[in-house]
Amino acid sequence: MPKILAVTTEMERRASDISSNADEILKIQNGVTNIFQNMGRDFSGRIPSLMTEKMIAMEDTYQAINATLNGYSEFLSNAAKTYEWNDSEGARWMRSLGI
Repeated sequence: MPKILAVTTEMERRASDISSNADEILKIQNGVTNIFQNMGRDFSGRIPSLMTEKMIAMEDTYQAINATLNGYSEFLSNAAKTYEWNDSEGARWMRSLGI
């Protein structure tokens, strides 16, 4: 069973990394959106306001990406915890994960 434990541990680690990175990307995008919203308030004219509209529209895309990545992370984590691996599957997963 050590192979299987190595696989599930690595899947859990990668799931955690995916989720953390997805959250960080969304956090950065939120910060960028705030900058453009402030520019739209502080400066008159079409360019800041058009840029703000585009950034707000992108926010939805980033939220969808974040939800997808977090869903994938949860799936990976659940699979690692609940799937009943046999030895040959464990060995294949070890190779595919590079461990």
